Amino acid sequence: MKKDTTTISLNILLVITLINYLAQIPYYLHNYYYPHHLIPGTRAVILLGITLLWFVFGYIGYVKKASYGFGILFSYLIVEGFFYISSIFSGTFGHQLQSQSNTIRTVFIIGYISGLISAYYAYRLFRWRKQHIHIVKKSSEV
Repeated sequence: MKKDTTTISLNILLVITLINYLAQIPYYLHNYYYPHHLIPGTRAVILLGITLLWFVFGYIGYVKKASYGFGILFSYLIVEGFFYISSIFSGTFGHQLQSQSNTIRTVFIIGYISGLISAYYAYRLFRWRKQHIHIVKKSSEV
């Protein structure tokens, strides 16, 4: 079976992004539920859900070569990458890694890896954008 080389492989991006979202569960339990028995705030759950849908919608659109896929995925990656890279340069990263909790430190490391991978894929998609536009036009003509 011939491998599809018309789009950038997003396997690593998909896996680390989903791991990052799943890592929010032990983060929440450790920081808020176990010590204070607080249920998650509605606004926090909605915002997390919206960003996950943003990623999934862009990812699926890109993989299916839909016209909206590139733009939505690229915008998500730029925001995700910028968020984590700005935390690194602001010094927040170093402070967060000084946490006494291995759980929290692990979640932060997963987040920063996810952010750096997002920035890398944003760069790759930007470099690949002309080919993507050509591919979308070609697939819509069929």
